[in-house]
Amino acid sequence: MTGVARITKLDFFIMKSQGISYLSLVAVILLFGLMGSSITVLCITGAWFIALMATNIFAIQEKNHLDRLYGSVCVSLNEVVLGRYTFVFLNYFTSMVVIIILYLGFVLCRKATFDVPDIMLGLGLSFLVFSTITGIQMPLFFKMGYTKAKLWSVIPFAVVMLLVVLPSFVSGVLDFAQSHKELFAFACILTSCIIQFVSYHIAVIFYRKQR
Repeated sequence: MTGVARITKLDFFIMKSQGISYLSLVAVILLFGLMGSSITVLCITGAWFIALMATNIFAIQEKNHLDRLYGSVCVSLNEVVLGRYTFVFLNYFTSMVVIIILYLGFVLCRKATFDVPDIMLGLGLSFLVFSTITGIQMPLFFKMGYTKAKLWSVIPFAVVMLLVVLPSFVSGVLDFAQSHKELFAFACILTSCIIQFVSYHIAVIFYRKQR
C-alpha cells in the first residue's frame, strides 16, 4: 500500500463516525428531486455539501490531537497532502455517483427521458464549484490549522455565492453553457483539474513550512 493510500484510508477511518452526517445529503437530494430540480442543481448542491463536510477532517484531526497519529505513518509530506486531497475528492466522486443514481431513479419513476449532455454539464459545473471551494480552503488548513483558518475558509463559499447572485454573469454563463453543453463541461473539468493541481502544490509548500 502506498503512502497516499495509507493516509486516505486513515482519513476514512477517522471520519467513519461522521458517516451519518452524509445521509443528510441524500435527504436533501431526495427533497430537491421530488421538487423537480434539474441534474445541474442536484450536482451543484452535492458539490457544495461535500466541500463543506469533507474538510471537517481537519477539524477532527486538530480537535483530537491526531498529528502524532499521522506522524507515526511512514509517509512523506507530499503523500500526506496528496492523501488528504484524494480523500476529499473521493468524497465528492462518491456523492456524484449517488446523486446520478437517485436522479435516474426519478427519471424512471416519471417515465421521462434524460439527456447525457445535461448530466455532463451538471458534473462539470459541480466539479468546478467543488474545486474552487476546496482548492482555496485546503492550503489554508494546511498552513494555519482548522481553528485559525476557519474564518478565512468562508471566503471561497462567499466568492461562489457572489458569482451566483450576479445576474449579468450568471445569465451570460448559462446561455453559453446551454448552447455548448459538452464543450462547457469539458472546460469546467479542465479548469477544475488545474485548480486542484495548483492548490495541491501550494498546500505542500505551506505544510512543509509548518513541519
